[in-house]
Amino acid sequence: MGKAHNHLKKMSKTNTIQEKKENRKVVFGINCTGYYSSACLVLDGEIKYAINEERLTRIKYDRSFPINAIKYCCASAGIDLDDITDIFISWNPRFYIHRRSSIYRQAMENRGLISHLALSELASLHDPGKKIDPPVTEIIHKVKTVSSSWDIHFVDHHNAHLGNAYFQSGFDDCDFFLSDGFGEVASGVVGSIKSDNINEFAWHRSPHSLGLVYSTFTEYIGFKRNSDEWKVMALSAMGDAEKYYDVIRKMIKVDGIKYEVDLSFFEFYMYYTNQYFSPKLIELFGPPLEKGDEVGPRECELVAAVQKVVEDVTFELLSNLYKKTGNKKLVLGGGFFMNSVLNGKILEKTPYEEVFIGGSPGDSGNCTGSSLYGWKYVLGKPLSMGQAKHNYFGRKYTDEEIKNELNRRKIKFTRVDKPAYEAAKLIQQKKIIGWFQGASEFGERALGNRSILANPTFSDMKDLVNSSVKYREGFRPFAPAVLKEKTCDLFEIGEGQVSYFMEKVFRFKKDWQEKVPSVTHTDGTGRLQTVEKETNPLFHELISEFYKLSTCPVVLNTSFNINGMPLVESPADAINCFYKSGLDVLIISDFMVEK
Repeated sequence: MGKAHNHLKKMSKTNTIQEKKENRKVVFGINCTGYYSSACLVLDGEIKYAINEERLTRIKYDRSFPINAIKYCCASAGIDLDDITDIFISWNPRFYIHRRSSIYRQAMENRGLISHLALSELASLHDPGKKIDPPVTEIIHKVKTVSSSWDIHFVDHHNAHLGNAYFQSGFDDCDFFLSDGFGEVASGVVGSIKSDNINEFAWHRSPHSLGLVYSTFTEYIGFKRNSDEWKVMALSAMGDAEKYYDVIRKMIKVDGIKYEVDLSFFEFYMYYTNQYFSPKLIELFGPPLEKGDEVGPRECELVAAVQKVVEDVTFELLSNLYKKTGNKKLVLGGGFFMNSVLNGKILEKTPYEEVFIGGSPGDSGNCTGSSLYGWKYVLGKPLSMGQAKHNYFGRKYTDEEIKNELNRRKIKFTRVDKPAYEAAKLIQQKKIIGWFQGASEFGERALGNRSILANPTFSDMKDLVNSSVKYREGFRPFAPAVLKEKTCDLFEIGEGQVSYFMEKVFRFKKDWQEKVPSVTHTDGTGRLQTVEKETNPLFHELISEFYKLSTCPVVLNTSFNINGMPLVESPADAINCFYKSGLDVLIISDFMVEK
C-alpha cells in the first residue's frame, strides 16, 4: 500500500507505439491474487465490461489467471488483445522483490507466490520468448502471441479497493476505510480524499486483521474459512451475543483509528499452521466443531458475539476517524465490507451522513478498482462517473443466440409477449423461476438479471428454495428485492436510504415481518435490494406486476446457481442449472421453458 503514485510500471515502447496509444487508451484491470480472479475493460473512462473468471470456467472461486475473462471483455467490445494499451494489476510485487522468495512464497496463503506468477505470466505475454517455469507456461500457451505495445502497471492492493469504492461513489471529498483479510503488508487503511489528493492516516498492519478474526471463527464452527463467512453472518442472527461478547471484545484493542488483535488466540499469521485458531482459543471455548457437524447453540452464540464485536470495533474506528476530519461522507472497501449486517448499521451508529460501499467491495472488484485508479492517477485521465447504481457489466446475449441454444438441445419453449407479467403471475402461483435477462451482474450477488425468484409471502418458501433448488443449509436467508418507491413503507430506514447492491441489511417494520416471512431473518431484518425503474426497468416491471397481483412490492431474489457453483453467465449455463435444480420455470429473455 502506498500513496497515490505508488505503482510499479514495466516495459518501454517505441515512438510509433506511443503515438498509437495516445490516440485512445484501452485499459484492463486484472485481479489474480484473491479468491475471485477477474478482469475489467475501461474505455473512455467508463467500465464497459467486467466479469469473474469463475463465471466462464464454471469453477467456484477460480483463482487462475483470468485469461477467459480478458478474452470475454475483448470479444464483447469488438477489440483484439493487440488493441490493449495498459493493464493494471491489483497486487504490487514491489513489497516482495527485495526479500527472500522462499519465505514470501509461503506467506499468507501463497499470495506472494501468486503475485510472482502474475509477473511471469504478463511478462511472457509481452515477451513470449522469455524462459519461465513450466506451470506458468501451461497457462500462457492458452493465449495467443500479442504485440509488445502494452504498458503493465502494478497497483497496491488497497489502492485498488479505494479506486473501486471512491470512483463509483460520486463523492468529491470523503473519508475512507478499507479493510480485508490482508493486502501486501496491511489488512486495512483509513484516510481521507480532498480534491483528489489521497491522505492516508493509518495502516492496519498485518497480521492484525478484523477480516481474519471473522474467518477464524468461521473455521472454528466447522465452516470453510475465506469462503463461508456468509453462513456465519446468517447464523449470527440466531444467537445471543451477550454470553461471549466481553471475552471476545478483549481480543481487539482500539487506539484512535488503529487497532491491534491479541494474536495469542490466533494462528493465521503462522506459515506452518493448518488452522487459524490457536490452542488458547480452544482452551477458552472448548473443541472446535468438525466440518459437517451440526451447528448448535454454542456456535450461534459465538458468532453472534463475533459479529457484534467487529461491528462495535468498526463503529469506534469510524467515529474516531470522523472526529479527525469532520467529513460527512464515507466510502468503504475490501472484503470485510461484504458484511451486509454491519453495513446496514453504519449510518445509525456513526456520525457519517452518506456512506457508499458498492456492489463488489471484495477482491473481485479490484479489477475495476485498479483500472479506475490507474486511469486517474497513473494515466492522468479525467474521471467523472457519478454514483453507481448497478453493476450490469456482462455482455447481452441475443435472442438468436438463445433460440439456437434451445433448439440445439431440442428443448420445447414458448415465446411470451410480456415476460415480466408472465414471471409475476407464476411467482404468485408459488412457482420458483429462473430469470435470465440482459447483461450479467459483476461480482457475487444477483441483482435481477441472473436471479432465482419466488414468492416471499409463503412461510415455507425459504425452506423449499434452500432444499430443492439451491441445495444448501436451511438457515441461509434470501434477499427481498423491493420497489424503490415502496422501500420506506417496508423498512425502518430514513427517506432516501438505498441498497442497490444488496450491500445492507435493515430491519423490517413489524407488520411486514409477518407478511414476507421467507425473506425475513430470525431477528426481523432483511438484506435489501433497492430496485429502481431507471436502472433495471424490466425487473422493476416484474415486481410491479407482482405487486398488482399480491399487494406485495417484494419478490424473493437469490443468485441463479446451485450450491457450490458460480452464478450462471450464458444461456447454456442457465439451461444446465434449470435442469439440475428444482426450478419450475425458466424465463430467458422472452423464451419460457417449463418442466
